[in-house]
Amino acid sequence: MNKQFDLFQKMKIKEVCENISRMTYAYINPDTKQPTVVPSKHYKDILDQPVEVLVNDQVKKQFLNIMFKQMKTLKEEEPILFNETLLLMDLNKTPDSLELNEEAALKITATELVESEKTQKKKFHLVDNAYLDSYEATKNDSELMAQIFKEQQNDRVYSVELDEMEMEKPKSKGGKKNDLQH
Repeated sequence: MNKQFDLFQKMKIKEVCENISRMTYAYINPDTKQPTVVPSKHYKDILDQPVEVLVNDQVKKQFLNIMFKQMKTLKEEEPILFNETLLLMDLNKTPDSLELNEEAALKITATELVESEKTQKKKFHLVDNAYLDSYEATKNDSELMAQIFKEQQNDRVYSVELDEMEMEKPKSKGGKKNDLQH
């Protein structure tokens, strides 16, 4: 049995975009009780994006994930060294540039951070609360998000995750190349 997706694969980009636009219009926004209007040009701009841009965004996300895992592991295995590193970065200093009194202060302060985290548990934050509040406010600011996404649309930069397996698919037997291989 054919699915909607099977039909989409056979359509030209313009037809796909028009159909997606119609499907989006059929979605009734629960807040406004109105259909969702998204012009087909919006989808065409996204689907016309070069794959390299999309892969670049995915690579950045993977790199962030790797860094996060490494830092989390360091924090779990060497919490004092982890906090010393953060303090050094905050102070714009290197370990080699520290005087003896600075080394002692760094170790004591890092130990205090580790102890504070143990006692405060979930209330403890490495990042100043003002930044955490700013993050929450930004995340929930729908006007700002609309502005950012509009700028991205104007710059024609979109973030779409690509499955690595999709990118490595060999040519189909019919000789037609997979679009992601270009």
